[in-house]
Amino acid sequence: MGTGVLVSGAGHPTDERSGLCKVAPCSSISSARQSFVGAISQDVGAMLVLELLGGPQPVAALACTCRELLQQLRDPRTGQLRVSTASLRASSPALLAFAQRLCLGQLRSLRLDVFKESGHLPERLVNQLLSSLGDALAAAKRGMISLPLEDLSIRLAFFSDNIQPLRPSSNAHAALLRGLAQLRLRRLELSFLPLSRKVIEQEVTETKQTFLSVLRGLDRLQELLLTHNGMHGEVALQLVEALRHLPHLQSFDVSRNRIAYQDFNDMARILGGSVKLTGLDSQTYLV
Repeated sequence: MGTGVLVSGAGHPTDERSGLCKVAPCSSISSARQSFVGAISQDVGAMLVLELLGGPQPVAALACTCRELLQQLRDPRTGQLRVSTASLRASSPALLAFAQRLCLGQLRSLRLDVFKESGHLPERLVNQLLSSLGDALAAAKRGMISLPLEDLSIRLAFFSDNIQPLRPSSNAHAALLRGLAQLRLRRLELSFLPLSRKVIEQEVTETKQTFLSVLRGLDRLQELLLTHNGMHGEVALQLVEALRHLPHLQSFDVSRNRIAYQDFNDMARILGGSVKLTGLDSQTYLV
C-alpha cells in the first residue's frame, strides 16, 4: 500500500475527480466504513475524518473506521503513520500527540489549522504545538539527507482562551525557525503569527538564525503567504529585501495586515514583475 492522505477536524474533500474517496457524514456507519476501506483497497490514500465523532453513535463509528485505518497506515516497524498529506484542524492534546506520530520521512504536505479555536485555545498549547513541530522537523533532518515536506501551512488562532491576542513564546518561535531551516519548501503559509520587527530580527540562540535569514535560505520557495500577521510597512519591507533574491518565488500574499499604500508599492517595486504581490485591498488601513 502507498502513502495516503490524512484529514482531521472540520471539512473534507468531496470532489471525486480529485482521486480521493468521497466521505459522507456519519448518518450511516456502514457506508462510512465502506468509503474508508475503499480508499485503502484502491490505494488512492486514506482519509481519517474525526468529524465522525460528532455524529450519531460516535463510539461505534470510530470503532468501524479509525481502528482499521490506523492499522493500514501504521508503519509496522516504527508505529508511525505513513501519509503523504496531513491536514489537522483541531487543537486537543490528543490530536497533538497524534500529529507527533506522523512519519516525516514520507510527509510532503502538512497543514495545521486551529483558527476556529479562537477564544478557546490556551496559549501554552499553541506554544507546545509549534515547539513540537519545529523540534520534530529538526530531529528528523538529522537522520536523512533532506525532508520531503514541500508544503507547510500553519494557521493559528487569533485569540487565546482569555480573549487576549495570541502571541507564541520566543521559545516556540525559535523551535519553529529551527524546523523551517531544515526544509526545502515550495509553499509556506504562516497566518495569525504575529510578525513585528523584534520577532523577525531575534536570533535563535543555538544557530544564530533569524526569521529573515531562514526566509533567505528557502531557495526553492514558489509561494509565500503571510496573512493576518499584524505587519506594518517597515516589517514588510524588511521581508521583501530577504525574499528578493529567491530564484523561484512567484507569489507573495500579505493580505489582512497593516501595510500602507506607499509601502505596498515599494514592496512591489523591489520584488519586480516576476513576483505577484497580493493583498493591497485588504489592509487594515491605507495611507
